[in-house]
Amino acid sequence: MIRSFALASVFALAGQAALADVTRDCDTFEANARNLVLPPEIGIRTFAQGAIRMFYLDTGGEPACCSSHLMVVLPSPEDPGDICTLISNERNFGYGGLDLAGAVASYDAATGLSVDVPVRVFDGADFVDETLTVTINQQSGVVATSQR
Repeated sequence: MIRSFALASVFALAGQAALADVTRDCDTFEANARNLVLPPEIGIRTFAQGAIRMFYLDTGGEPACCSSHLMVVLPSPEDPGDICTLISNERNFGYGGLDLAGAVASYDAATGLSVDVPVRVFDGADFVDETLTVTINQQSGVVATSQR
């Protein structure tokens, strides 16, 4: 009975279209080198003369609907080393896929680097093509997202 309720809850949550994105630290199982999508021309992109790196991660098809995540690494503006941010769909589910090779970047001095990444989002019945916009401000070290 509890298992049935838990499964129903997962499917009900997955059934909400246009879920918000979640950014979190990379101390998760998803942000692991074994999940890097290869070849590198598909799974890795660099911006800002190599200072900002994006990685397409996939947890091996689990969960089946939502196993793709995006990792952003940039230099910390305050400390030595890097800041690592993992981007997933709401409730830490991933995307149904993403096209990092097809990402388009632009720069605005007021907000920083914006990268539009085509993603597939599971709406509970099917996959919907959307665009994930990742805005990276190197001066503050802030990574923000929006989806359309």
